[in-house]
Amino acid sequence: MKIKRLIISIVLLVFILLPFLLWLSWKLTPHKHLNVLIMDKTMLTQEGIEHNAFNWVLTHKGYVKPDEGFYSIADDYFGFFPLENHKYYIRDLAKYTDKQLDSLSNLYQMAYFADTYGVYYNEWYRQKNRVKYSEKLYGGLDENDYLFLKKMKEKKKLIIAEFNFFATPTCSDVREKTEKLFGLNWTGWTGRYFEMLDTIKNPELPYWVIRLYKEQHNGKWPFKKSGIIFVNDDQTIAILENETHLKKEVPSVKSFEYSVEKFGIPDEINYPYWFDITLSADTNNKMISYYEIFPNVKGDSILNHHKIPKIFPAAFENIKDSPFYYFCGDYTDSHIDNTFMKFDGIEYFKLFLLNENNKSDRTLFFWRYYLPIEEKILGGYYKTIVQ
Repeated sequence: MKIKRLIISIVLLVFILLPFLLWLSWKLTPHKHLNVLIMDKTMLTQEGIEHNAFNWVLTHKGYVKPDEGFYSIADDYFGFFPLENHKYYIRDLAKYTDKQLDSLSNLYQMAYFADTYGVYYNEWYRQKNRVKYSEKLYGGLDENDYLFLKKMKEKKKLIIAEFNFFATPTCSDVREKTEKLFGLNWTGWTGRYFEMLDTIKNPELPYWVIRLYKEQHNGKWPFKKSGIIFVNDDQTIAILENETHLKKEVPSVKSFEYSVEKFGIPDEINYPYWFDITLSADTNNKMISYYEIFPNVKGDSILNHHKIPKIFPAAFENIKDSPFYYFCGDYTDSHIDNTFMKFDGIEYFKLFLLNENNKSDRTLFFWRYYLPIEEKILGGYYKTIVQ
């Protein structure tokens, strides 16, 4: 009986002390200096959801700015800065001279382009985006973004970019030059899984998607279940509904054997958020992972009609000329809890608490895919800098 009580006491003590020990381990880990330019043109609130996951990884793994400070979600980036009472200011590269861009590319050791979609009038001033038309306040890649990235690439600095890098509202001229720079081609298609396509039950469905689909299908919107919405740059809408058109409702991200071994990512995982269909025009762009959609016969017919592939890239790696990674999804846009950010090794405990049954929850993707792949990319690059 005494032994049983002793074991219980030890277990309880460990349970109580564990958070402190994990924090202490994180606190005692030496800082790693990495000067990162983060670009986020879609920052609607100071919570910084659009680049939250990347900042989480930076802090968790001990990466700091040259002044020893950790990266602030609200301050340490370029792009759109929200203020109170619908005020804002913009700090980006648009007004830099070529000489200043060159100095900037010398100063920064890597660049992460998290989101260039931008901010629109009704999102900002009316706090919603459900009207028929909304003018852009700010957004898209511009000429100086391209020139800065070109200089970073020439200097073999690490560049990571992700959805919405090539897509609307970037103008075609800048897009084409940026595509050529990195050897990628956006097909014009983007897509997203929605847990509910019922317009009454899901107020988060974009109004413009509903409007465009009805215009293209005699005013009909027959969907009630979950499904995947595809949107083309020419405003064509294609929708696959679960069971009606899909055998499996959520897109899968599947990874090759070498990717699983190199990055510590799973061979297959659900991905329930925005993605783009981007293909490679450069043989040096090695595919890390790919998406797979699972249509039935009816779904196949819709995909074939619109020339949408059911298997297409999810992530690229190019380390031949200079280190470059492209994620064909909105991976760093995450509501990941910052409570555990400063606990060393928390990922090994968190995996046991994840709910794999919630199809629309992106936290599983963060813990099992985004966190390990970012750890390996940053860790490998940091070693080259130190050496």
